[in-house]
Amino acid sequence: MSEQKLLTTKDLNDFKLLLNEYNDKLVRSSQKVIIAKSKFSKGEITIDVVKRYEEEYKNTKVEFKEKVNNQKFIENLKYAAKTLSNFKKSEDEYWKAYEDYKLAQFLFKESKIAMKDRGHGGELSRLSDVALKLNNIKFKYNPNHPFAVNGVSVEVKHGEYVAIIGHNGSGKSTLSKIIIGVLRPTVGSIEIYGNRVTSSNINIARKFLGIVFQNPDNQFIGSTVRDDIAFGLENRRIAPSKMADIIEKAAKKVNMHDFLDHEPLMLSGGQKQRVAIASALALSPDILIFDEATSMLDPKGKTEVKNIMVELKNTREKTIFSITHDMDEILNADKVLVMNKGELVKYGTPKEILVDKNFLRSIHLDIPFVAQVEEALKNVGIDLEHSNSLEELVEKICQN
Repeated sequence: MSEQKLLTTKDLNDFKLLLNEYNDKLVRSSQKVIIAKSKFSKGEITIDVVKRYEEEYKNTKVEFKEKVNNQKFIENLKYAAKTLSNFKKSEDEYWKAYEDYKLAQFLFKESKIAMKDRGHGGELSRLSDVALKLNNIKFKYNPNHPFAVNGVSVEVKHGEYVAIIGHNGSGKSTLSKIIIGVLRPTVGSIEIYGNRVTSSNINIARKFLGIVFQNPDNQFIGSTVRDDIAFGLENRRIAPSKMADIIEKAAKKVNMHDFLDHEPLMLSGGQKQRVAIASALALSPDILIFDEATSMLDPKGKTEVKNIMVELKNTREKTIFSITHDMDEILNADKVLVMNKGELVKYGTPKEILVDKNFLRSIHLDIPFVAQVEEALKNVGIDLEHSNSLEELVEKICQN
């Protein structure tokens, strides 16, 4: 192994991704055998079909064993140890070799853990500045039903805030489930930061995503706010020594730092939703999805959550998707994605979307209150430029 190149943490991550891929193949092959045996018991297929699937599963297991082992990490550790033995502590080269040896030890240890976990700790890299790319996405819940989502293609760049709107049955909720990986498209593909999402990497791809759901009461696990934020970190195997700092930073971002030792269920609706946002932020997702996150809140709670969404937007550190019925919320977005009958019918800035108010009404969507006031003013001869907030509109009225 002379002139061998030492392995790095990237090699470890690639190993985890390979493990995850082959584990998925093994699971799918096993499922085929189970289904085949069930069909055979009902007399739907012959024993030869069952044997064929059993043979396929056997070959997949052999392939898994041959291609996915940590032998290279063992050899890497041996090489690092041998290199270290060539130097004395008094030599400068010794300490560099010692660092390489310690890293090789770490990689070997982690490779064993990765094999036990079947690669679940792998991480995809950001290969592109396009946070989400949907390519001709189609989905139907039943082969005999029409498409609930039909031919949606769109690109969203990192740092953008996109509102997804549409009346009930428009397909926006189905599309959101496809984005978060709950549903798999019948046709088309999804890319997250340049990584094509597949059945083998979907769980790893989800690490890019943080989700805040409609009902905050359904999201609490811990007995205190601190415990609740910590729950997700524990699942990600974050070192306990690092958790306290992460929890405090996440709580401060949503102004819930003073409530860390409170019981979540005793908080107001807006406070509960802020805790849910903190729990998502603690995991450092690149994409944050708000799924009807303000629909169950009172006006004060809605304002609190909307303000946090705007603050996050202004940092441009996260890509934000908001699936919403609240038309006033679209004024805060960079782009608005309008769904109707399963299709993407409009995609543009709030100003571009609100130009055709009659179209929005034709697909059973209201228009924001600010736009309603602007429309009423125009009808009495006061024509103002579009405003993104009520405050901005009031200011324009005063100046007029």
